[in-house]
This record gives sequence, C-alpha cells and structure tokens, in this order.
Amino acid sequence: MKFAHEFQATLLAEGFPEHWVASAVHYRQLKKVIKRVADELRSLGLDSATLARLLPPETTATDLHGRRGGGVASFQYEFNGNKTEFHPRLTIFIENGLPVDASLSPDTKSHLQNLVLQQGRTVPSSLGVINDSSVQEYEQISESVLDTSAKESGIQQIEVPLKFDSQFFNTIQQEVSVLEALQSGEQGVLTNEIAALSQEVTTLSKPSRFSKSDMNRWRELFAIYLDANIFFSTHELDHGRRDSATATKQLQWFQSEVVRKGLQNTFKLPASHEAFKRFVHINKQLLLNIKFQEINQRAIYKILKKFDKRTQLHASKALPSTIQPGSVMPEAMAKAVCSQLSQDLVSVVPQFDDFACPLCCEINWRPVKLVCGHLICISCAVNMQQLRDRQCPFCRRKGIMTLDEGNIDIKLENYLEKHFPKEVRVKRIKVETERGKQQ
Repeated sequence: MKFAHEFQATLLAEGFPEHWVASAVHYRQLKKVIKRVADELRSLGLDSATLARLLPPETTATDLHGRRGGGVASFQYEFNGNKTEFHPRLTIFIENGLPVDASLSPDTKSHLQNLVLQQGRTVPSSLGVINDSSVQEYEQISESVLDTSAKESGIQQIEVPLKFDSQFFNTIQQEVSVLEALQSGEQGVLTNEIAALSQEVTTLSKPSRFSKSDMNRWRELFAIYLDANIFFSTHELDHGRRDSATATKQLQWFQSEVVRKGLQNTFKLPASHEAFKRFVHINKQLLLNIKFQEINQRAIYKILKKFDKRTQLHASKALPSTIQPGSVMPEAMAKAVCSQLSQDLVSVVPQFDDFACPLCCEINWRPVKLVCGHLICISCAVNMQQLRDRQCPFCRRKGIMTLDEGNIDIKLENYLEKHFPKEVRVKRIKVETERGKQQ
C-alpha cells in the first residue's frame, strides 16, 4: 500500500477527532506541488538527472563548490530567512559565463547562459509571457553574486528563479505550525483534567481512622501503573520514550493487571470507580495524541524524501529545524503530561518504595537520621551497632555508634504511621518478636 493511502486509512481508522483529521498533513496536495516543482526545474533544463550530475548524491548540500574529477560544476540549495518565514534558494556555479560541466545538454547550457546574460534582459523563453514587471522581478531574484572564493577561482554564482519550491516548504511550515498549536491545545486539556483528578484522588485516598478511605487501593493501583512504564521506560535495555505501539501494549498490561487483582471491585467509595475511569481515559487520550503526532511526523519525513527523490535538490540536508520531521515532537508532549501525572496525581498517594529502609527493604519504622542526613530504621541501626559497624552504609561517614532514640525523626514517624498503618504494624510486631527472642 502506498503511503498516501496508508496515511489516509490510519487517520480514519484510529478514531481521531474530526478537527484533528482536518489539521493533519495534506500529503496528497503536497505531492501535487512536488510535481509542479519538478516540472518547473525541467522547464529550466534542470531535471533530476541533470541535477544528479551537477551534485552527486554522496555530495552534501553544504559543499559550496563540490567537484568530481576535472572540475565538474556544482550547485547549492539553501534556505534563507527566520523561524516564521524563509525562502529556499537554488544557486548554480558558472565559470567564465559558461557551464563547466561539458556533459550537460545544450538546452541546459542555454538556460544557464541566459541567466548569466540577465543584465541584457535576455530572459529564457521557458519562463512564459514577459513584461516589464516580470523582467524586473526576475532580475531582482536572479542577480549574480560573487563571493570571495568565487572571485579567486573565477566561478560565478547564478541564482535560479523558482516559484513552486517556496510554495512547497511554506506549506509544510504552516502545517507544522498547525500541528504544534493542536498539540499545545490538547496538552492544556489533559493538564486541566489531571489537576482536577488529582484533587479528587487526594480526597478519596485521604487516610482516616473513622471513615472510609481508598488509600491502599489507589496506592496499589499506582504501583502497578509505575511498573507498567507505559510512556517512558526506566529499564536498562529499553530506556527512554516508548513509541505508540509499545505504549499501547503497556497500557493494556496495566488494565489487565488491575482486572486480574480485582482492584476496580474493591474500592470502598463509589467516586473511586469514576475517578479510575477518568484516569484510564487520560492515559488513552495521551496515547491517541502520540499516535496522531507520530503518523504526521512520518508523513513529513515521507514527503521530504519524495521531494528529494523527484528533484535531486537534497533539501533535507539544509532544511531549517522548524520544519524537520523531528519538529513534530510527540516526546515533548508525552514527557510533559507524564511528568504532571507523576508529580500531581500519582504522588498524592505516597508509595511504599519511597519510604522503605534501604537496608532491610521494609518500612522505615522509627526512622533515625544520621549526622550525614541519611535515614535508616532503628532496628537496622541497632544491628549495625552490635556489629560495631560505625559508617553510614551510603556515604561511609562515621556516626552509627552515637545513634539513640533521640535521633528518631518524629515527624516522619508520625507520617508513616498515618499513611502506612498496616506496614508499620507488621514491622513493629516483627521487631518486638525478634527482641523477645533475644531476651
């Protein structure tokens, strides 16, 4: 299947909103403009085969005077302007008023000679109907420019007037701007939804001894969510952002784990059911945004590749970063939204791993603070004292032997008893049992 059909089929099959589809890259229209560019170059004697001889594929677009064997003429295709407006420019290098490359066709040589003789208002007939305004505009665009290296080598730079290449790249730039605006708007919507859901989950998971709370259910649910690494992976083998296909698989795994453990059926508060649905919806919307941006990023890459193939101008190598395929960045949106999910939503329910003692890997029961600022549970501190281990297990600074109950972080102890009552109770029973055995 050709990409144009695949692109259109994907836009219709993925369930994207209508205004998203309307904002997508107009791939077929851009293909038509590429044909006009190729026809315009052909009318000037610069078809793709001719340009391939002037600048072989292995020569980069930044080689201003790239040459093969006995002085073959070259060309440069570059972009002038700024982020909001720029103009592509094709420059041919001519020596002593004549094309250097003897392998060029007579028609191509004639067209290039006409450009050199611009001062005499000799305009190539291929440009169409000539009048004073068109000649003036043509002369302004095609005025020969000599740089320092050209003066020394006798090579003159002749700018070739083109129209449809500007239309092509300006269209792409406009469409990239539309995609960026759409992405920014959708990110704002998700941001507001996350903020609202965060407030609701904070209320639903608030620890309480006298009323119902879903703190433990939300903690377990978010623990599964963090393990899923849906949009970003922290694993060594696949570290970094996940593509939409992998993210889809990981989101399905998260949902299946929640169902397998029956968490959605153990919520005590009816509002938690609705909040969970909204949480899943936010993740699905983020995934849908990433899919849409990815397919448009691929469309831009494909259309630029087609432009280079049909024209041999090697534009991709000199293209401004604002319209490079990477300028449509699903990673930026995923990173921003996932960061907010972690900071504003998942973090409202403290996770066990964040408060586990790094030595026994159990809850930091009665945590003592060392002089270096590190924390360990008091039972581990007592064990280290019995072993005459004087150094902090993290930074190796001495201070273990001076620890006593006066070093207990009371504020953190109260926080852990409030938010991890079950874990603290289990740890306390274990420590008291071990102490009884020792006595």
